[in-house]
Amino acid sequence: MLAIQRQYVRIGWIRKSQFRVEFINQVLMDCVFYVSFILTFEFLFELGGSGDAALDLGGWTRPEMRLYLGFAFVSDAVLMTLLGQQWHFGADLKDGKLDAFRTKPGPTAYLYFFQRFSPEGLTNLIIASGWLTYALVGLEPGSVAHGWLLPLALLHTAFVQIFLVIGLACFELFVLHSGIGHLVSHIAGSLGERPLEVYPSALSRFLLFVLPVGATAWYPSSLLLGKLDLPFAAVYPLATVTFAWVAATVFRRGLRRYDSAMG
Repeated sequence: MLAIQRQYVRIGWIRKSQFRVEFINQVLMDCVFYVSFILTFEFLFELGGSGDAALDLGGWTRPEMRLYLGFAFVSDAVLMTLLGQQWHFGADLKDGKLDAFRTKPGPTAYLYFFQRFSPEGLTNLIIASGWLTYALVGLEPGSVAHGWLLPLALLHTAFVQIFLVIGLACFELFVLHSGIGHLVSHIAGSLGERPLEVYPSALSRFLLFVLPVGATAWYPSSLLLGKLDLPFAAVYPLATVTFAWVAATVFRRGLRRYDSAMG
C-alpha cells in the first residue's frame, strides 16, 4: 500500500506541474476559506466585548477557539490532500467506473479514495499546521493540560477524517443515483466546524457517537485544553474505532450492490 501511495503522490505532482495556475488558484481559495472562518469568530469575540473571555461561546474563549479552528483546518487539509477523489464517487458509481479498484493489490476503498493526491492540499496542510502552531503558542501558560498528546490528537483527527469519507460514501452505495453523498458530506462538515457546546445535547451526542465529526476538531482541542473528564477522554477513541470498523464493513457490503459498466 505504501508503494501504491508513492505512485499516487508521483502522479499528483506530475498532474499539478502541468496545471500551475489551477494549483495557485486552489491554494488561494482555501486560504480565503480559512481567513473567512478566522474573521467570523474574531468579529464575534470583538462584538462580545473587550478581552479574550468577554464572549462565552459555549465555554470557548478566543485563544481556545483559535486552537479549535486549527484542528478544523488541519482536518480539512488532510481531506483535500489525500481524499479529494471522494467528490467524484457518486458520478463514478453511476458510470460504472469502479471495476479497476475492485481488484488486488489493495482494499477497494483505499485504492479508490486515495488515488487523487493533491499538492495544493499539502500546501494548505502546511498553512493549517502553521495556524495550529500559532494558536498553541498564543494560549496562556498552563492552558494546555495535555500538550504531550498533540501527535496522538493529530493522528486521531486524520484517522477519523479518513473513515468519515468512507462512511459517508455508503449513502451513495445504498441510495443510488441520488447525489446524497455530497449533501450529507457538506452538512456533516459544516456541523463539525463549530464547537459541540453550541448544539442541543441530542445533536452533540449524535455528532460524537453516530457520525463522529466532533472527533475531528472538538475532541482533540478539548483533550489538549483539559476540557474532558479523564475516563471519557481515554475511552472515546474506542467509539471512533468502532465507527471506522462499521464504515469499512458497510462499504464492503455496499459494493455488492454495484453493477459495473459491463453489466
